[in-house]
This record gives sequence, structure tokens and C-alpha cells, in this order.
Amino acid sequence: MKQFMAWPPPSWTQCVVTWDTIFEKKCRPQSLYAWCDQYASPARYHVHGWESTEGFAFRFEDPRDAVVFKLTWPAL
Repeated sequence: MKQFMAWPPPSWTQCVVTWDTIFEKKCRPQSLYAWCDQYASPARYHVHGWESTEGFAFRFEDPRDAVVFKLTWPAL
């Protein structure tokens, strides 16, 4: 996927990953970005801090990418 730097449209599907969940699952935030960059999809994604310091909000242009992300990221 390609990262979209501008603010995405509200129709994009959002997946929130909180710091509590990251620590609980022992996941590295860099691996979340790497997964998005390496995932084979023609669609785009956007990342922004969620509630400023609570975690990350990943937004996906294609809702199917959001589903795959939700199922995959805890194992990263």
C-alpha cells in the first residue's frame, strides 16, 4: 500500500491501535507501518495519532485492507 499524507476522507475505514494493546500484545509500532508498506494493495492508508497520545489511528481507503489489518496486526 502507499501512505497517504493528507487528511483522508471520512469514508475511509479506521482501525485504532492503542498503546495499551501494543504493550499487551508486545507489538512494535514500526512493524505496523512496515506491514502497511509491504502489503500488496493498490489502495492507500493514512496514520495519525489517536486521541493525541492514546495510540494510532490507521485509516484505509479499501475496507478490505482494514479487515486484513485487524486480523493480522496482533501477530506482528
